[in-house]
Amino acid sequence: MENQPSLSIVIPVGPDETEHLQLLQCLAKFPVTGFQVTCQIILSGCEPPPKPPPGSIGGIDCIYVTGPAGRAAQLNRGVGASSGRCLWLLHADSRPESRTMDCAAAFARTCHKPGSARMLGWFPLSFAADGPRLAALNAAGANLRSRFFRLPFGDQAWLLRRDTFEALAGFDEHFGLGEDLDFIRRARHAGIRLCRQNAVISSSARRYREHGWLRTTLAHLWLTLRLWLRSAQRSRRPLN
Repeated sequence: MENQPSLSIVIPVGPDETEHLQLLQCLAKFPVTGFQVTCQIILSGCEPPPKPPPGSIGGIDCIYVTGPAGRAAQLNRGVGASSGRCLWLLHADSRPESRTMDCAAAFARTCHKPGSARMLGWFPLSFAADGPRLAALNAAGANLRSRFFRLPFGDQAWLLRRDTFEALAGFDEHFGLGEDLDFIRRARHAGIRLCRQNAVISSSARRYREHGWLRTTLAHLWLTLRLWLRSAQRSRRPLN
């Protein structure tokens, strides 16, 4: 299709969430000059359309879809409503820099090359200054985990081809919390190459401020271990 976008940016939006408004301001800089990449934005929510209403964000087509709450279901709906060959899955509180968008555009162009390998791109994480300074340690830990244990999480702005997403049947809507960890485990099992991008994605650190740094850190570590074991157990169950 002549007017088909190169890149579909899918953003799940939670109830009463407003963080996506700042993200849309960042994304209004697309398409990035010199990369010849067009994009569309899909806001996948679970409530009436947020402000500003869907239509155009800085000249970029913006679509809003709605349905039952749940990040896995919202991401799947967003991807289903998109039309780009390459997908960029962003959290509402993500803040891509210009270099981050350059990398996303370059990845999208690679996806259109014949015979391109199945890849999942991820970005090193940093936290904004809206939380405690110790959150920098969490970002460093996330980047070490991603690089050496091959476990980038969903807040690290995944990039992947649509056919790769479809081959993995999208996110498991019955898995519950931790759908990103389950997805990345299945991607690894399928032999999809994880590719670190040469830029940083910034995310909000407000949860560390609101719930306490130590408490939140320990809770995340324990939850990650439990979810990984649960995902691995589910993969070993025989099919009915």
